[in-house]
Amino acid sequence: MYKAIKDNKIIAVSDTDAEFPCLNKDNIVEDATHTATDYIEYKGEYVLQKDYPVEERNEQIRAERQARYVIESDPLRLDYDEALARGQDNAEELKEQWLASKDKIREELPYLEK
Repeated sequence: MYKAIKDNKIIAVSDTDAEFPCLNKDNIVEDATHTATDYIEYKGEYVLQKDYPVEERNEQIRAERQARYVIESDPLRLDYDEALARGQDNAEELKEQWLASKDKIREELPYLEK
């Protein structure tokens, strides 16, 4: 794993050093103890995920969840609400689909523990 360094900050990470040719950097450092996925972008530089503030990461996760709810879960909720209001037979099935979509998002984007 390689890190591109500029002004003593990690500005990019990659599994190969070939991915930095056009990057304005001071140097490239090999890191044999971590992988690119161990890092996360935070305030314009890359830091190890373990050093990323949990509260801020959880806020980011909350925002990602909310965006996915709007796209994936909310339409199912509207279908359920309408079926329920109209007394349709498939209301319970739509409710299960809606709740399953919310559970899936929560499972894929779990909050970090402090």
